Amino acid sequence: MEKIKESTHLNAESKLLDPEFEHTAVPLEYRKKLSSVSAVWFGFPMVLTSAVIGGLITAQLGFKSGALAMLLGNLLLFVVVGLLSYDAGRTGLNFSLTAKKTFGRSGYYLVSGLLSTVVIGWFALQIGLTGATMHDSFGSNLLVMTLAGGFLYVIITYIGIKALSFLGWIAAPFYFLIAAIAVYMALKEGNSDILSYQPHVSSAMSFGAAVTLVFAGFADSGTMTADFTRWAKNGREGFLSTIFAFPIGNFIAEMVGGIVVATGVIPNPASTGGDFMTVLSGHGTLLTVLSVIFVFINLGSVATHCLYNGAVGWSHMSGKKMRTITLFLGFLGVLAAVSGIYNHFFNWLVLLGVIIPPISAIMIADRLVLNRGNSAQTAAWNPVAITSWGLAAIVSLFINFQAPNLPVAVIGLVAGAVFYIAGSKLFNK
Repeated sequence: MEKIKESTHLNAESKLLDPEFEHTAVPLEYRKKLSSVSAVWFGFPMVLTSAVIGGLITAQLGFKSGALAMLLGNLLLFVVVGLLSYDAGRTGLNFSLTAKKTFGRSGYYLVSGLLSTVVIGWFALQIGLTGATMHDSFGSNLLVMTLAGGFLYVIITYIGIKALSFLGWIAAPFYFLIAAIAVYMALKEGNSDILSYQPHVSSAMSFGAAVTLVFAGFADSGTMTADFTRWAKNGREGFLSTIFAFPIGNFIAEMVGGIVVATGVIPNPASTGGDFMTVLSGHGTLLTVLSVIFVFINLGSVATHCLYNGAVGWSHMSGKKMRTITLFLGFLGVLAAVSGIYNHFFNWLVLLGVIIPPISAIMIADRLVLNRGNSAQTAAWNPVAITSWGLAAIVSLFINFQAPNLPVAVIGLVAGAVFYIAGSKLFNK
């Protein structure tokens, strides 16, 4: 009788709020189809933020060089995120549990704490971007739109991975629709010879810096991909699920911004990037309504994913339930958005592109190259991993300030892997 009651309880829970397994591996019976896991990642990068980045790169490199930088940056994301997702699919462990095996039971707090906090910054940024976009494009009240976006995104995240998957199925097709309209109108109103577009700014970024910028856009959540892809049935499906995000989804989203900028319809693309919402404003009630819905669904896709990452990470570190932490962090994120964190957008990207990539490389080296992170007993600290991260971060920071024209993200990845593999051979038994 007790087993029947327990089964009934689980069935009811799965219909309302599925368990999130914050502190354990996801059981096989709770794993999801490839299409569901892919939807979580597919809708994530197909957002206005990616179009802004694509526009910034195009404005400073030109269309052809910009497109190549976007492609290479996305391929780099695919390799890194794909390998981490493979490990997540085969183990069912979230990012914090995986980081604990690599950096130690105590050491992982440094890594998980940093990333789980940074993604809340991204969450706040997306809320601020929601309010700013609605205000700039449609004249809406900035504070009201910011609060409305924050409340909606917290509720969606509270439901859990099921809601993120559903949102992905909606966000991606909606982006295709609105982006296609924006590109059509931009080509009609501006220059259609986009291939010949050349940068019109004196202090253009380097090609390497552009690749780093693409990688930096998803350096945090990409490193924390296990929170999403642990739901895959196995490592192979975890790996395959990332293809829909990188290079497909993110590259398309960035190229939309690049195309709009190349038509010349955006007045100051070097600062505003490929934000195509202004192209859509003032063209009738129907398009305005669709654009408003698009803003909330599109930016909400990024916001909810980031809040989910932060909530899963902090729930494990604090020992609390994911949904309780979601409400707390959501409240903090809304406060941060209202305070104007959106204005620090580029600074976040620089920070992410410099210090986070080595973490990914160290975890890949530990889990898949050295295969030393699967033991049941985990040490409190792995000094080699922590030291390797620190050294790689120093190298990345040095390159960022002394030779910013080089691909800092790539250098950080290579440095992290080299330091960790060499250190493990020398110091770890």
